[in-house]
Amino acid sequence: MRNRNIDLSLTPIEPITRQINTRSTSFKVERKQFPLVPCETMTIYKSQGGTYEKVVANLKKGMTRSELYIACSRATKASGLYLIGGFVPPKPPESNDAVAMMFKTMRNERMIKFALEFSEESQGKRFDVIFHNVQSLNKHFLDIKSDKTFLSASMISLVETWTKPDDSLEIEGFKVIHRRDCNDIRKPFGQITYLKNYLKYENITERCEYSGKDHIEYCSIKIDDICIISVYNSPNSSFDVLKRHINEVISISKRFCQDIIVIGDFNINLTIKTNHKFIEYMESFGLTLINKLNKSSTNAKTQIDYCFTNMNELKSDYFESLTSFHKPIWIRKQGILTEFHVDEIKQIRTDIPFNLKDLKIYDQSDMMEVDEEFSFDRYEIVDENEQIDTDTTFNFEDLHTSDQSDMMEIAEQS
Repeated sequence: MRNRNIDLSLTPIEPITRQINTRSTSFKVERKQFPLVPCETMTIYKSQGGTYEKVVANLKKGMTRSELYIACSRATKASGLYLIGGFVPPKPPESNDAVAMMFKTMRNERMIKFALEFSEESQGKRFDVIFHNVQSLNKHFLDIKSDKTFLSASMISLVETWTKPDDSLEIEGFKVIHRRDCNDIRKPFGQITYLKNYLKYENITERCEYSGKDHIEYCSIKIDDICIISVYNSPNSSFDVLKRHINEVISISKRFCQDIIVIGDFNINLTIKTNHKFIEYMESFGLTLINKLNKSSTNAKTQIDYCFTNMNELKSDYFESLTSFHKPIWIRKQGILTEFHVDEIKQIRTDIPFNLKDLKIYDQSDMMEVDEEFSFDRYEIVDENEQIDTDTTFNFEDLHTSDQSDMMEIAEQS
């Protein structure tokens, strides 16, 4: 360009020749053109409010801070911004700058109160429970163990874990106090409960019914003086079967503690008014819904995950999940619960030893009557239509313990 006395500020543009494919093979088409595209020029102020893939900003001396901001923020990405001239960073705004003063006023005099609550940001001592239909823990395990909200909880209850017995699911700082896995293939099944290492607990009861269309899982765990019942109910289960299991687990749990929390994925959509009969059923046990009614718990805007309790000081809400169709639920109780040393664990056992010759087939159509005489059942899934039932009957009035520190043993009566 120097040899031809061409201005060095100019950009040479070479013509480009390209061959265009046609349907016919008898001739070829070539196109020769300069690689130019239409562009427009406008003032910085006129460009305000617009965005463009590629922007050339002509910088001049004396440009104000706001002009530089507008000119350099019109491009959708940094690689599409081209500057002509030297870029001189603007001076910081003066203390009496109108925009700076407005920002200061907005920070000190908020007209709108930020009302969202996050479990991990709660101040003071507290006991937090998080329940979540995780839709495959094995797939989302790294997300769970890296989530600060989950790690800030005292107890984590997960359902639809899809896990197998050989899956390693340890989380630092937590112990696994309840786990149920898939026996064969991975499927919408399974439950796991984590508890902080320093907290004391007692397993009250657990059960799984998985045959035909009915699929219900639950466990009841006592922490301090509270029984926390985690439930998963399949959308195909009948309402009568769900009521039978709810009646069973609440009746058993009330034998050990007065304060009850029932939390779960019930698959009963409370945004449908006719389903409020489930709220009325839970109120018959003295339990009230503590989640805001008609607040969605899934990406489909349904409310099928929620919590009931007879405690007054609890707070509960949902937060977002990036891995599941369901939103996790958090529950908070102010105040720390009882801590313990490893040798102080007290266990209430409902899985009584049995002989294989005593096994019998359980008739799913029978309704369980919860009275002074209870049946604690433990199931092993054989296939989708068959259960093995080990039914051991006893009277609660016959239970006794010599000392509170002793483990409660439930004696089998023939």
